[in-house]
Amino acid sequence: MKPISLVVLSSVALLSNVCHACVDKATYYAIDSDIEKLASSIKSQDALVHFYGGIVRLAAHDFMDHDRNGGAPYGSDGCIEWNHEVNKGLQTIWCDSCPLTKLYKKSYSYISKADFWIISANAVIRQLSKNESFDLANTFLWGREDAASCQGAGDRIPTGTGCREIEDTLLDAMGLQWRDAVALLGAHTIGKGHKAFSGHDGYWMPTVADSLVFDKKYYEELILRTWRSRNAGTKEEDFITSTEETHEHPQMMLKADVCLLYNTERKYPCCSKTNRFLHGENQCDWEEVQSNKKCPSYSKNDSRMEAVRAVLEYLGGSSPNDNQGPFYKAYASAWFKATTNGHDNLKSLRRMCW
Repeated sequence: MKPISLVVLSSVALLSNVCHACVDKATYYAIDSDIEKLASSIKSQDALVHFYGGIVRLAAHDFMDHDRNGGAPYGSDGCIEWNHEVNKGLQTIWCDSCPLTKLYKKSYSYISKADFWIISANAVIRQLSKNESFDLANTFLWGREDAASCQGAGDRIPTGTGCREIEDTLLDAMGLQWRDAVALLGAHTIGKGHKAFSGHDGYWMPTVADSLVFDKKYYEELILRTWRSRNAGTKEEDFITSTEETHEHPQMMLKADVCLLYNTERKYPCCSKTNRFLHGENQCDWEEVQSNKKCPSYSKNDSRMEAVRAVLEYLGGSSPNDNQGPFYKAYASAWFKATTNGHDNLKSLRRMCW
């Protein structure tokens, strides 16, 4: 028998030979601990951002292919179209030689990959949350079954092109509300864009260190920074706020981020704040003149004002403050809906599996 820690003895010793379904709290937190151990072996902060962000992205790409409107429903089923362009980079997180995959095969293959990926993402979120206070264990349900194939799933994953894509995927197909979508996008506070994978280059946060904290800073950055268009006319259209003078690394937002506040479908390219200056130069005009192209706001009757209101709510009050409560509460609710979509017989964590 493989060596096994006492904390998971009740879960693994019996279930690996008897059934693959039960997940108890000991197993859940053993996975959390093992994710932390894997992270501790990564010495580069940039590589650590990629590891942590990649795990959350892995779980998200597994659930964002759910469609309640007919055809194969998919959802969290341990199946990803690995060769699809939208999933580029995930092979560096889940592959035969990847530490996360090795951990699963060595110690946790008796539970589904779908459950394992969500628990791993929950571990990342807890470990990177303020004071490690945001624990999703009480809302986690287990019992997902892995699918052998998921043809066409990659076509359902949003690529960050804007709010119409969010409406199609998260609202219409997945059945979420705008406030859920805005909360889930708050996970961009960790991770980064890789030019080789998505074509988008940069961090959502101003520093690498900030990208290793799961908090509400995403909303603060979205509101307070001057966001100017980048890569207009290409499939990598996005926004950037950084300059060589202000940032060591590029700081960017996707159109799917900025559209939570501004109507980028009505006008793009555009700049979010046209009255900000640095050393006498308008911040919208750093590489090209955009100070005459202000991003328009939504009208008060636009359905996307629900997204605007959610952004403001998740700030937790007047800035600066450290009130993570509204964001954490909304994220827990949205994450629960997203990860349980398409499943009817999931179960709460057991105190002990027999």
